[in-house]
Amino acid sequence: MGKPTLLIVSMGELGTSFLEAVARTEIFETIVVGSRDLTKAQQRANNALIGAGLEGYFPQITAEHLDVAGPDFATKLRAISPDYIFSAPSLLPWWKVDDRKVQLPFAGYMALHLSLMAIFRDKIEAAGTDAFWIGASFPDVINAVLNRTGFGPDCGIGNVQEPIAKIQSGIGKTLRCNPQDVRVHLVAQHAFEYFVLGDATNTDLPPYLIKAMVGERDVTDLADQVLRTPFPFPYDLSFNRVTASAGVNAMRALTSPTKTPVHLPGVGPLIGGYPVMASSAGVEINLPPEWSMEHAIATNEASLKWDGIDAVEPDGTVHYSQKTREALHQLLGQRIETLSIATADIQAKALLSAL
Repeated sequence: MGKPTLLIVSMGELGTSFLEAVARTEIFETIVVGSRDLTKAQQRANNALIGAGLEGYFPQITAEHLDVAGPDFATKLRAISPDYIFSAPSLLPWWKVDDRKVQLPFAGYMALHLSLMAIFRDKIEAAGTDAFWIGASFPDVINAVLNRTGFGPDCGIGNVQEPIAKIQSGIGKTLRCNPQDVRVHLVAQHAFEYFVLGDATNTDLPPYLIKAMVGERDVTDLADQVLRTPFPFPYDLSFNRVTASAGVNAMRALTSPTKTPVHLPGVGPLIGGYPVMASSAGVEINLPPEWSMEHAIATNEASLKWDGIDAVEPDGTVHYSQKTREALHQLLGQRIETLSIATADIQAKALLSAL
């Protein structure tokens, strides 16, 4: 059996960083770069091909004209027949917004992701490829909204996975052990990493669950200390490279014939991120026996307010927090209390106009 085929669509900064990272691995035999701008796709594909080749990796990297709004998207997707699809679309990426002028909680930008992801959802479902779909646009919440309203991504990447290396490195340095010998279980939602990857000392963190072991030794208290240690971090375009590395970590697990421990956000209809066992057969939540699934779910849902969300209903409706409602009113001159698949496009257009 040959290696699988990966399709990357929406070639923004994250998609490009992921392409460059995964091309420099042995995971995929074929990587297809899809974009509505074929020239851009060809350039990105060739850049990755040269870089990967210089490091000794030669997957087949090709470019395809793929416009998710075009009538032939589903047909072309079936023809490509990928085993895995990676998408991270946004109508306006975070790095293009001047946060010195716009004070909007993270949830306030959700419509810019959800409106496109809803279109992707419909077209990918129509193609019926049975591919494993990684949705990387605010997966902790967007994936849940999509899955609670029908077809949606299997999982996301990043977020909950990204602080793991800080924990392992810090414990390894303190105990003088190999960081790879530190086993971590972390339940956390998107907002959490911004409190633990930064130069501030935070005593009030978004809700989370953590357990860390070195062999048979429980080092959870030390892991907690490491999490709260100041950690200067560049929240600029370099951050995409970290998320791309989390993506490679996830893809190694997701393409493996054996179950591999990893952390993933946006698993099916679940809010936030979880420790999982992943393989080519799928994803299973992997909690320590002392944690109940109910407790883990409640922990991540309680963290939503740190992103500006009060709740996400079983039908996928997002209720903004008061702070988000006030910020949207100030920016748009409209009173907006919720977001749903039905209202995402209208809200996205209003945000684009204002921003």
